[in-house]
Amino acid sequence: MTPAAKRYSFAFTGFMLAYAGVVIGVPFLDRAFDFATPVRIGLALLPVVPALFALREFMILLNSLDEVQRRIQLEAILIAAAVVGFGSFAWGFVEGAVDVPRISLIWVLPALAAVWGAAVPFVRRRYV
Repeated sequence: MTPAAKRYSFAFTGFMLAYAGVVIGVPFLDRAFDFATPVRIGLALLPVVPALFALREFMILLNSLDEVQRRIQLEAILIAAAVVGFGSFAWGFVEGAVDVPRISLIWVLPALAAVWGAAVPFVRRRYV
């Protein structure tokens, strides 16, 4: 593992632990106190902070990769954006036409990450 990958793994794990802690802790805090609406909005957005730091770490890692690895990652991200983007676009039309469960926007980023992770091995096969 390269030094950049080690740094990324350590930092990303830390930010994801912080994210999990905030996601779990904020609802308890919100129920324990009667906060005003602006404070509740701030608390609701708090999980975004460690997620943004995790994204920053990924950008640093991406910039440290060689051309081939960077291209593999970017193609996989493009596939994820296309699948999730067009999937949510299509689902929006279905929601408007028939009675199906609504999907919250909170699932878009995890879906992007999951499809990206699934796409990497398929993209990588073209370059190996």
